[in-house]
Amino acid sequence: MDLPNLARDLDKLASADAVVADSYLRYIFRKGALYVLACVLATISLVLLGLALYWVLEQSMGQIGATALVAVIGFLVACIIAVLAVLQRPGRDYSIAMEMRRSSIATLEQNISTPTAGAAYIYPAGEALISSVILPLVAILIKSLKSSRTAKATEPAAELIETKAALPQETAPKG
Repeated sequence: MDLPNLARDLDKLASADAVVADSYLRYIFRKGALYVLACVLATISLVLLGLALYWVLEQSMGQIGATALVAVIGFLVACIIAVLAVLQRPGRDYSIAMEMRRSSIATLEQNISTPTAGAAYIYPAGEALISSVILPLVAILIKSLKSSRTAKATEPAAELIETKAALPQETAPKG
């Protein structure tokens, strides 16, 4: 395990994660903007077009027929815009960033798992630092990046431990 290579790999992983996050946030913003646009246009179309079309069709179709046709037209416009929002996919930059991230993780895992021949003798203090400080910090970082679902699953266990600690402890009989 070579300390400079490990630091370089961690730097690559951090920059890959930053690119992935930036790309994904842009994608979410684009998609959210299209959903908002669909909602605004649907509302405006239902109000304005509905009133105008209703007044025009009321004379020829009657009140019920005019109301139904206006509602169907407004609904179809909103559905078309929502389908366009659903069809949005992350751009090419997101897939490139994810590939860069996967490559960084694979390199990092390889450097951690396979020690180099002379590194233990050249950097004995570095090896001790890595094994006692950096690797646990990397493990904590990886655990903190996991989904909130894992955190929710551990909350009942923590409450159980706290409850168990609050119970009076039985002492063994002397004798």
